[in-house]
Amino acid sequence: MATTAMGTSMTLAEIRRRETPEGKLADLIDEISEENHILDHITWIPCNNGFYHEDTRVATEPTGQERALDEGVQKEAGVTEPFLERTQELASISEVDDKKFKASVNPDGFRMQEDTLFLKGMTKTFVSRIFDGDVSDDPRRITGINRRTDYNQLSSDFVFDNAGGNASATANKTSVYFIQHGPKMFNMIFPRNNPQGGGTMPVKMEDFGKSIINQSGTSETKKYPAWQTWFSMDFGIFIHDRRTIKRIVNISTSNVDGVDDFAWHEDSMIDAFNQLEHNGAGAIIYCNRTIFAQAQKRANEKGNANFTQAMEGEGPFARPVVRFMGIPMERVDQITNTQATIT
Repeated sequence: MATTAMGTSMTLAEIRRRETPEGKLADLIDEISEENHILDHITWIPCNNGFYHEDTRVATEPTGQERALDEGVQKEAGVTEPFLERTQELASISEVDDKKFKASVNPDGFRMQEDTLFLKGMTKTFVSRIFDGDVSDDPRRITGINRRTDYNQLSSDFVFDNAGGNASATANKTSVYFIQHGPKMFNMIFPRNNPQGGGTMPVKMEDFGKSIINQSGTSETKKYPAWQTWFSMDFGIFIHDRRTIKRIVNISTSNVDGVDDFAWHEDSMIDAFNQLEHNGAGAIIYCNRTIFAQAQKRANEKGNANFTQAMEGEGPFARPVVRFMGIPMERVDQITNTQATIT
């Protein structure tokens, strides 16, 4: 008998699990939800070359030369370098047999519930690509921050070592990031002439309603009615000024012994803070829940002037915000605790 893999097609058993014993649509407990506050700060720009975006950086600039009377100087000129970034598409589709759809106690509510899971899951994938996208895993992906030479080796001016050059080789590390958002700094890009590109909800949902589809794995002669929803997003990373990202690396999250596995400390944060460009304009600090909890504890320590914590926002939207040197720290759960050691 043919079986359906979980997570590929909606099964009757899955529909039943989403109903209460009283015959109502269940209020699902989402144990895999995450906080990814980088979505609150991202700025988007359309590509200027189709699916690609181009810009030019200053590579070198004239420095001038001392001269005496009747003495000449060598001619000089500034040198620029073009650079190009591409976008990628992340997509998925939901197909529910019309008969299964009608079997739910609340068909429209059930479909909305399912669509919400797609939106949340794809958003997490999107955020993971910002940090860990790797073309060596899949050539269709963009290259994330952690996979870029500017941010994955200690010789870079934009990388700060929490371990002081003594990190173990164990992949038990995490990172903290200073990212400056805004014009000519760090932006996300989307294809030109894409009316649904960017925005606060980057995953776009298109309801195709009910239509006749082919039975999976069979010839086109076998069809049935199903409800379809298409989910997609197009995005890329564009770092106009490489100095607007600073990464603190080699923060151990286990086996902390102070020998070659070091807990997060403030010295490298202070170093990174003092290297911010444009007077720190648009700067946000991103870390995962492990580091965020430690930051909250630092903010509660008497005499620690580097960290503060206060409720910010209005009414139900108010929440505690931790700041380091006045810069807000935000939690991004897609930043992992299993990063490789940076050397």
